[in-house]
Amino acid sequence: MTTVGLSSLRDRLYARYASQHAGRGNKDAVTLVYRRGIRPALSAPEVGPIIDIGCGSGELVRQMTLDGYDVTGVDISPEQVEIARAAGIERVFEGNYVQLLAKHPGSIAAITATDLLEHLAKEEVLQTFDQVARALLPGGTFIARVPNAGSPFGGHIQYGDFTHESFFTPRSVRQLAIAAGFEAVRVVPCAPAAHGLVSLVRVALWRAISGFYKAALAVETGSVRGHVVTQNFIFVASVGE
Repeated sequence: MTTVGLSSLRDRLYARYASQHAGRGNKDAVTLVYRRGIRPALSAPEVGPIIDIGCGSGELVRQMTLDGYDVTGVDISPEQVEIARAAGIERVFEGNYVQLLAKHPGSIAAITATDLLEHLAKEEVLQTFDQVARALLPGGTFIARVPNAGSPFGGHIQYGDFTHESFFTPRSVRQLAIAAGFEAVRVVPCAPAAHGLVSLVRVALWRAISGFYKAALAVETGSVRGHVVTQNFIFVASVGE
């Protein structure tokens, strides 16, 4: 039997992550996620710099740059970084975000991570929360999108990528955030957004379908609030002033 180390497995799968799995991203989808779930949680650009960890092909970096933010993106996949550079997104670099965050203690206004934390083992997730908390300015925010283990369709996200290691719920995110010293956590479901006639129909249908699942959970648990059933959710964790 041959035992392959985790680092070796990651090197093999992330070397050509875009062509093997992630593709080149959907600019419109990134724009919607940014405008609905991330931009409202950011302070004004003059508050301080932003680091996007696990930035992929850099579309979120592009969006924040267009809004006037001083933002840097870092990703472990050389192919993703190459795609970003080819698209004219210059502030994207190949590297280890752990090392980058360590160089900026207490100096970053916000750290974003869309579709990153699920790629980490449990101990790495908590370490990342710790590293992010140390790098943030007082009052800074950690904004991340993660797959939702509480969704009836969560397996579609969790098992759709062989590199996924962890799965989250609003409760587990709050548990991690408190352990790392964050003082407030807010969760935003990633529901369909209306941006045309077809999507408007999708929104209406999703409200009805998700209402059914929330009602079922309320019957089982006795709690009528706090149920998130979208496949992904965004959380915003803030450190104290």
